[in-house]
Amino acid sequence: MKPNGLRLFLEEIEVNRVGEPVSTELCIADYLKRYRGPILFENIKGYPGYRGIGNLCYSREIIARALKVDPDGLVEKLASALDKPLSYDYTDNAPFLDNHEDNPNLKDIVPLAIFHEKCRRYYTTGTIVLAREPPDGRMNASFHRLMWVEENRFAIRLVPRDLYRFYMWNKEHGMDTKVAIICGVHPAICLAAATSYPDLNELSYARIFYEFKCIKIDGLDIPSDVEFVMIGSILHDEEWEEGPFIDITGTWDKVRMQPILEVDRVYWRSDPIWHFILPGGVEHKLLMGLPQEPRIYRIVKNTVPSIRKVYLTPGGCSWLHAIISIDKKNEGEGVNAGLAALAAHPSLKLVIVVDSDIDVYNYEEIEWALATRLQPDKGIHIVRGAHGSTLDPSTGKTGLTSKWIIDATLPVEANKEDYRREW
Repeated sequence: MKPNGLRLFLEEIEVNRVGEPVSTELCIADYLKRYRGPILFENIKGYPGYRGIGNLCYSREIIARALKVDPDGLVEKLASALDKPLSYDYTDNAPFLDNHEDNPNLKDIVPLAIFHEKCRRYYTTGTIVLAREPPDGRMNASFHRLMWVEENRFAIRLVPRDLYRFYMWNKEHGMDTKVAIICGVHPAICLAAATSYPDLNELSYARIFYEFKCIKIDGLDIPSDVEFVMIGSILHDEEWEEGPFIDITGTWDKVRMQPILEVDRVYWRSDPIWHFILPGGVEHKLLMGLPQEPRIYRIVKNTVPSIRKVYLTPGGCSWLHAIISIDKKNEGEGVNAGLAALAAHPSLKLVIVVDSDIDVYNYEEIEWALATRLQPDKGIHIVRGAHGSTLDPSTGKTGLTSKWIIDATLPVEANKEDYRREW
């Protein structure tokens, strides 16, 4: 069969191949930490015939290539696409239907991984949960880590977004939440599933950048070219202690009571490819942070139309710190851009606003702008007592934090020749 989906994309890019047998217990995590770029594991211990991909969405360039857009215009393209989702067609056939098992012992079929010595629990990290808004609404796709509890049961980490809202509605009505869990998908679907935007069908968003068809199973739309599919339900009346787990800050997320997800059956392709995402790694941060940038861009543009770039920095965990460049037309636009960014992405703790001649992706240039264009007593603005990100350990038990805007833009009347960097 002609390769499609993830398989076709892996033929189009450079991939590091590991042919020696690797264990899912710490070994794969070690490779993902040491290697830069995508890694294809061709021999997974205990899972003959299986392969694994890690560091798939490792860079903006890889994601831009998958979406067939110019890397320099990636954020702007993603922002404009939010209002232009495309419908997808349906099919009755899918390669993953070749293999299936009912009432599975998940550890026998799914290559669950242990990522850290301090928490020897088996997890999935590259898993996307598909669900329909109750009672019979739009489809939703979102990433969720799953901790294996026993046989066909996971504890699923739910954050207060769409799937959590679906689960709570069903719980209030005494019903379980029907879901499909997919793994091993094209990066366009990865990016879409990582995107949070009101009333968005993430599959329709992915369809803008990548052509695929869906198959209906139990009323759920499932891309036909995925590698693994698990069909089950999030139980409305059972919970389990989930965690601890390393989050994008590189620090440990706390243990919480989380719902049980019970899997009824599993489908998988022949010679399947499982997606491993290293907790707190580059891919984890990029998939969480990059989809926030188009939202920030759109909202800041409404306030400061001359915005040029938005970047959530790796040093800020791709979540807490942003760099924004603008073509400043009026005094105060730097501060306005910062305030709009804080409103657009409430987890932000720091926004640095620079002129458009500064490369937001080059921290040496950012620091140079701070050194040569900023007077701290004029350009630093602190917002006190704001609600912060739950991922920021410094917020403590209150969840409150101070946030700051650094306006490192030049005064409108400044002679820009006096501030130009010659080399």
